[in-house]
Amino acid sequence: MRSVLVLLTVVMVAGCSGAVATEQPPLGADGCPTAWPARHEWDDRPGPLVPAEGAVSVTLCELLTPLPTQGGPRPAPAPGEARKLTIHVAEMVAAINALPSDERSSAGAMRICTAVGYGEELSFSVAYREGPPAVVLLDRNCGTARHDGRTRLLRGKPIDTFKAFHRRQQAVGAASVPTPSCPAGFAAVRLDIDRPRDFPRDDVARDRGQEGPLLPSPLAAVTACRYRAEKDRFVLARERSVRADLERDRSLLNAATDAETVKDEGGGLLDVNHSPCVRDGLPSRVDVVWAADVTGAVAETRVWRGRCEAVFAGTVLGVVAERALLGRLDAWLGG
Repeated sequence: MRSVLVLLTVVMVAGCSGAVATEQPPLGADGCPTAWPARHEWDDRPGPLVPAEGAVSVTLCELLTPLPTQGGPRPAPAPGEARKLTIHVAEMVAAINALPSDERSSAGAMRICTAVGYGEELSFSVAYREGPPAVVLLDRNCGTARHDGRTRLLRGKPIDTFKAFHRRQQAVGAASVPTPSCPAGFAAVRLDIDRPRDFPRDDVARDRGQEGPLLPSPLAAVTACRYRAEKDRFVLARERSVRADLERDRSLLNAATDAETVKDEGGGLLDVNHSPCVRDGLPSRVDVVWAADVTGAVAETRVWRGRCEAVFAGTVLGVVAERALLGRLDAWLGG
């Protein structure tokens, strides 16, 4: 399962044949917008989207834009957590400038924009040795990136490119990452899919690409924990930690937490490896895998065992457990 968004509607936006000025957003000390412009520009002109010479960093900015509560006003925007990239800066600027032009920008054509309820607006802020930053406003609903009278198509996944570079920057080395530990137990209600519950921990999500696997970076440590049901709780029965030769285990976890989908007749996506037995009651035992990668981020994978064998993680909720993963867990924790 990828990032969950609420699709509201599809709208048509008319392009303009003449230049439409974009209201420049106010910037904070980090070079990120503190408000979002109300007007958009659609026209384009030749040249790179941002200057390449003298760039020293690229920041992926978040401006939190929560949706209004029922019957209430929309809350004011607030700055989110900015991620600053200081390595691979030239490559990142090149990725931004590689975004293609849209011939419709100068033809006054109609644009099809979705109206997805994103909880934040994103932008790239490119800082230079001298002068102000160049702020590229990203419109994920219309699929555009715009700056200084230029509008380009948001293709080639520049956000994913940024996140991949940022993961490399965040890597601290396996030896510096603590080994995850197993909690002694937890309430069974946490696994009840028909009640509000906590989802598996997923620190990796923030820097995971849109179509990336659960664990895109090399692992530093893995801890597997086996729990058995006792009344209204699951109690720790066995545990095993591993810190070496983890690439195979990363591959197993990534394969086991990949939602397999096919398109239906209407163009929508259907999950083909969802496990229907997760609605037949809680399992008698649960294996929990805590995987810490070289950035220090930890991802939790819950594996139901027994009558219903299903996998829950930050990327999937209740897919059929693969035999290879079950065999690895039994090798670690006993059959």
